[in-house]
Amino acid sequence: MTLTLLCSASADKKNYYCEYCGQKFASVSSLTSGRCQRHPDGAFKGRHKLYEGTEKEKYTCKYCGMQSNSISSLTSGRCQKHPNGYFKGRHTPAL
Repeated sequence: MTLTLLCSASADKKNYYCEYCGQKFASVSSLTSGRCQRHPDGAFKGRHKLYEGTEKEKYTCKYCGMQSNSISSLTSGRCQKHPNGYFKGRHTPAL
């Protein structure tokens, strides 16, 4: 019976992603403790931000609708419809 509980617990293991860079973490505390290379204030000038959406096959930018297979690849590019101006911010995943 103990073995079954351990297997169930490991099957429920959840991934946590940074909204800014798409890096995957095993816990929210490890995510929020590190500095992010794609932070809006500049590289490593702020901490990772928890992406509160669900894991998906495709991620869509909430400003322009561009799609990508991962948060990391989506946020690597600049968005022409970003609220800060034309290409003045990165694509941001919609929830």
